[in-house]
Amino acid sequence: MYRGFDLSGKVAVLTGSTAGMGLAIARGLAKCGSSVVVSSHLEDDTDATARSLSSEGFVAKGIKCDITDRDDVESFGERASSAFGKVDILFCLAAEIPEIGPILSQSPETLSRLLSTTVVNTHSIVQQFLPGMVAQRDGSIILMSSIASERASPGLAGYGVTKAALNSYVRSVAAEFGEFNIRANALAPAFVRTEFARDIWSNKDRAQMMIDKVPVKRLADPDDVVGPSILLASSAGSYISGQVILIDGGRSIT
Repeated sequence: MYRGFDLSGKVAVLTGSTAGMGLAIARGLAKCGSSVVVSSHLEDDTDATARSLSSEGFVAKGIKCDITDRDDVESFGERASSAFGKVDILFCLAAEIPEIGPILSQSPETLSRLLSTTVVNTHSIVQQFLPGMVAQRDGSIILMSSIASERASPGLAGYGVTKAALNSYVRSVAAEFGEFNIRANALAPAFVRTEFARDIWSNKDRAQMMIDKVPVKRLADPDDVVGPSILLASSAGSYISGQVILIDGGRSIT
């Protein structure tokens, strides 16, 4: 294995990581040698995922964090950092489920709530881990964005706005903390075949309409996001910072 992808001795903390892309990424980082802290809004789910990863031979612990609960958010850094004594990689995937509908049907309160949970609370979590990364002069922060941040997504205006805000945020973090060897990036997948989106991809006609727009002629699976995640988390990506990396099968070029 190319040593640049070796994460032995590293600790990764991932919000929203008990299913779908989050779990696939956590398992991928663990396969490269990292200890992982997994999390979701449900304590039983979080604990069960940690036990499952441990049974596979990985070093894993679970720390509950509900991204919509300020108490959970504000204490997450301390609780997660205590799991293994340090944090080298922070991966923020958790976000509130967006409402789907036209712009005229989405109230200002809905957008405000999305911005609070997805942007403000992610900012709070990042703030909690930055001092430790500064002290050790090393860290990789990765936020989960979306192609909706880069392209118009009718019916998902609020979702796209919050993800675009995260794109801007990682650029600022990268610029301010680069001197401490801290990198910040975002991954922006197109539609991924997860349980969360089952109602869409399980509809054959709707799925085919989406596939027709993608040059590689298939929808993404969670594992398609793992490789880029490992790159950004590891020394193989040590000169990549402040970037939004599209994982879209070429969708953005059509």
